[in-house]
Formats: sequence, structure tokens, C-alpha cells
Amino acid sequence: MLMTLDGLSDWTRAKVSDTDVVNQWSLSYEDGPDFVWKVTADDPKLIVWECISGPGDAQGTTAEFALSSPGDSRVLVGFSHSGWPHQEGNFAKCNALWGMLLHHLREVAEGGKPAKSYS
Repeated sequence: MLMTLDGLSDWTRAKVSDTDVVNQWSLSYEDGPDFVWKVTADDPKLIVWECISGPGDAQGTTAEFALSSPGDSRVLVGFSHSGWPHQEGNFAKCNALWGMLLHHLREVAEGGKPAKSYS
């Protein structure tokens, strides 16, 4: 769900597409911002995206998904979005957006109906 076009579309509610560069995603939100994320780490325990293009100060920040298992059938996702030059403007907007997106990720991962996709 974190590394495929269909998986990303399911929980991000964005139109997700490949770019001309390998390991880059373009996410476009209806009536919202557009982002381009470059995958800088793709490991079973750690996935890292770098924002190549986005609104305001988002460019150059990194989103990190740390995956672990507590020994049962669950997967725990630790998340951080770091590298912000300050905690104003788009930082607050992205913080709220990630909260909503991570809720959607959990719903889809638990077998819920995929979120509306714009693809």
C-alpha cells in the first residue's frame, strides 16, 4: 500500500501517477495541493519518501514509515514527516492532512473499503 500506484490511490484519495523518473510518485488532490515524492528507502522495515515538489516549504522534507510487527498478525506503522524549516504555514496543514491520511491507511489495511480514488 505504500509502494504501488493502486495502494497509494486507495488510502491517499489522490490521483497517483508515475513520473518520468524511476521511484517517484506524483500525487494530485482534487481542489488541493500536488506533490511529487521520491522514494529514497524501500526496505521491509523502513520506507522513506523525499518531497521533490509540493506547496510552500514541503519541498525537501521527508516522510518516513517505520514498519514493525509485535509478533502477531498486526503491523505497526511509525510515521514522521521531518525536515521542515519552521512550524508555521504548510507545516500545520500537512500535519492535519497526514492525520487524515494515516486514518485512511489503517482503514484500508484492516480490509475496509478503499477511499475514493481520483485515478
